[in-house]
Amino acid sequence: MRKQTRVLVLALTIASFGLNAQTRYEQEMKTTIDALDKAENLMTFKSLANKFEAISKVEKDRWLPKYYVSYTYTVMAHFEKETDSKDKSLEVAQRYFNEAKDQSGDKEELAILQTYIHQSDFFASPMARLKTFLATSSEIDDLLKLYPNNPRLNLLEGIQLFHKPSFLGGGASKAKPFLQKAAVNYIKQQSMTSLDPAWGKSLTTYYLQKCI
Repeated sequence: MRKQTRVLVLALTIASFGLNAQTRYEQEMKTTIDALDKAENLMTFKSLANKFEAISKVEKDRWLPKYYVSYTYTVMAHFEKETDSKDKSLEVAQRYFNEAKDQSGDKEELAILQTYIHQSDFFASPMARLKTFLATSSEIDDLLKLYPNNPRLNLLEGIQLFHKPSFLGGGASKAKPFLQKAAVNYIKQQSMTSLDPAWGKSLTTYYLQKCI
């Protein structure tokens, strides 16, 4: 009887430790994601990227920490001033993206993040990377057939059209419907957990204001 009791206590202790460990992971991730939503400068993004990297080293079997490292470095590329610095950030973003993909993360969100990395690569040097812009446009069109109501994909399409020359079918008026759709789909978006990708709301608002 005593042996059975010890086994039961040990099992409960292990289960409790696992629950607490999971809770710590979720709390650290949620706190860092919330801070990421409010970040406005390169230094803050770099600090948050470091936090996600630290979590990823502890939670080696989870794809989301690596996903957020990749996303954060992608955003950082837009805050860097020099093309070389932008490219270095995107190299890190791609490396962590590949690791997240290898861990069989969410195919939809990973595909969209990869497209965001490609789009950001164009913006790192627009005049020299027109082929990247065209390739990204094609990539977005293909993804829209699979995930037409994903707000992040609607946002990327809006950004793509906003920066596309009007004589090629782009411009603010062409981008606005996609950005409006993104805004609506952000409201409708239902995440499985508070850690799931939900980025892009503020960027959607920014571009919609530029379309007025």
